Amino acid sequence: MARSRTSKTGTEQDVSLDTKLAPSQDRSKVTFEIILKAAGELLGEVGIERLSTNMICERARLTPPALYRYFPNKYAILRELGERLMKAEDRIVFRALATRQVALDQPLDRLVERRAELLTKVRRVARRVPGGEWILRVMRAVPVLQEVRIQSTRSVADEVFARLHAEHPAIDERRLRVATLLSTALGSAANDLAWDEPGMEAEISIEFARMMALYYRNLAGIAVEQVVRPGTTD
Repeated sequence: MARSRTSKTGTEQDVSLDTKLAPSQDRSKVTFEIILKAAGELLGEVGIERLSTNMICERARLTPPALYRYFPNKYAILRELGERLMKAEDRIVFRALATRQVALDQPLDRLVERRAELLTKVRRVARRVPGGEWILRVMRAVPVLQEVRIQSTRSVADEVFARLHAEHPAIDERRLRVATLLSTALGSAANDLAWDEPGMEAEISIEFARMMALYYRNLAGIAVEQVVRPGTTD
C-alpha cells in the first residue's frame, strides 16, 4: 500500500492519489502496466478533461473492478505515470553528475555542449513513454499533480548542491542552495518551452546551457573564456 496522499482539485474535493494495491504477482504486474500504458496513450489522444477510468478500461480491455483494484481514480493513475517519468528523467541527471559530465572545471565550450546534450537526453525520456509529453503537461497544469514535479525538482537540486558543494566548498552554502533550486526549476521550464516550440529545441537547449554554465562558473570564481557554439570552431 502506498503512503497516504490526498490533494485538492479545483473544486476543493479531496482526491486520493494512492495506489490501492501494489502488484506482487506476475499477472498483477502485467495488469498494472497495461492500465498505465492505456492511460498514457489516451492522455495524448483525448486530453485530461475527457480521460476517464471507463475509457482506460475499454482501451486496456479490463473491467472497472479490475482497474479499481489498483487505482481509485484517474488522478492516481496519472500520478503513478508522472512519478515514473520524473524518476527516469532524474536518473539521467544523476548519472551525468556522478560521471562529472557537467563539471565546472572543464573548458567552457565543452561544458555548454554537455549541458545542452543533457537537456536533450532528458526530453528523450518522455518521448519513449506513451503520452510522455502530455504527462508532463498535466503535471504542469493540474494542481493535484504539481507536487510530483516539485518533489523531482527538490531531489535533483539536492544532488546538484551536494556535488557542487563538495567540489567548490568556497561557494556560500545558502547562495548555492538557492542557485541549485533555481537552475533545476529553470531547466524544467526550458524543456517545457522546447516542447512548446519544437522548431527551436536545439537553440533553447544551447542558450539555457550557456546561461547556466556562465552563471555557475561565475559563482565558483572560475575564469570565463570565450564560449564556442557546439559544432563550430574558433
